Amino acid sequence: MNKLTSSNSTLKTPLNEILGSKGHVMVLRTLVNANSSLSHSELLDRTNLSRQGVYDVVGRLVETGILTYSGSGKQQQVRLRKEHPLSGDIIGLFKSESDRFHSLIQRLHEAIKTLHEKPKSAWIFGRVAQSIDSYGDPIQIAVLGDVKYVDQITESLRSQLYQNEIESKFDVTIDIRGITIADLESRTVLIEGDIILLWGISPINYMEDINRSSHKRMTHQDLDARSLTDAKAWTKLLKKYPEIIPRAAEYLANRIPTISSGEKKELEEWEHILRSMSYQRLKKFLESDSERSVRLRQSLPFWEVLNDNERTELNRYLNGADA
Repeated sequence: MNKLTSSNSTLKTPLNEILGSKGHVMVLRTLVNANSSLSHSELLDRTNLSRQGVYDVVGRLVETGILTYSGSGKQQQVRLRKEHPLSGDIIGLFKSESDRFHSLIQRLHEAIKTLHEKPKSAWIFGRVAQSIDSYGDPIQIAVLGDVKYVDQITESLRSQLYQNEIESKFDVTIDIRGITIADLESRTVLIEGDIILLWGISPINYMEDINRSSHKRMTHQDLDARSLTDAKAWTKLLKKYPEIIPRAAEYLANRIPTISSGEKKELEEWEHILRSMSYQRLKKFLESDSERSVRLRQSLPFWEVLNDNERTELNRYLNGADA
């Protein structure tokens, strides 16, 4: 009987070629998340590979049979070839990857929601938020609260995560840091670069209030104006990544049965909007000054379903970058 050796057979071990490099994985993940054909330029934009890198990776994956071309010339696009016998497994693999992260964010949000005293804001910062972490790097969470309660909030959250075994279930290390607005002012590293908001409003808003020097409370008009500015950033993102819309609708459909009746009504309204409105109608709705639009802009349902590239792009738009 022959001694078993590493196989280079494309029939026996096709994943050697299909998942053979980080570039292969990035292109496949992008196409799976998009759930549609994409041009080479769109793949270039979404993966941050070099132009030649995109063409090389796509060419190699087409040779494996997992990708195929449609169209020709400048109209040529690339899609996942769903006739391939492993396409369903590959789609499932990337869905499991995405679901794990979104589930972790949701569990962190729910843990904060159960606290008796709630923070003003809570967010992930550092290497994980900037998508440059390695296995074992801690998820760094900042919890912003009043001086009187911040230590209690921090310890209560630690206890919640410990009791629910979040670290062991998700194979992560979590580092929670309680801070006050004074700490935020002196330690701007906590909000530098990308952050992942878990609770409340963005801590950047508190810094803007500090920079206005008076520390006065924002009026409803100020909040409405800010929500409109943010909504315009979201519509830019949705134009570039329209697949976020059905992804958010599916997320809401899965979440609605698990929440209280008070929050459920608003999320059901959002699910109906996402499933019934075209992009153009949704854009006008998000940027409208109607009472319904102003109200629902306070609970936009997209953040939880964004991937790393989409979060980075959103932050660019929120910071004033053009589409």
